[in-house]
Amino acid sequence: MPNHLHIMVVILPNEDGGRAKRAPTVSNMINQFKGAVTKQLGENIWQKLFYDHVIRNKNDYEEISKYIYENPLKWQFDEFYCE
Repeated sequence: MPNHLHIMVVILPNEDGGRAKRAPTVSNMINQFKGAVTKQLGENIWQKLFYDHVIRNKNDYEEISKYIYENPLKWQFDEFYCE
C-alpha cells in the first residue's frame, strides 16, 4: 500500500533457548525503525500510533498473511486513493 506498511516480526530465543534479560519490546523496535527512517529521509513521515497483533497459531498466521498479500488490491477503495 502506498500509505502504510505491514511488518511481521519473529522473536527467537537466544542461544541457550531462553529469553534475553532485556528483550526489546515491539514498541521499542517500531520506534527504532521509525527513527532510522526519519533520520535517513531528514523528515518525519510517520503517524504517532500503530496497530499490533500477536500471531498465536498457524491459522492466525495464514489469515494475517492473506490480509497483507491482498491488501494492495483494496487501494482504490482507500479514503486517500488518488490516481
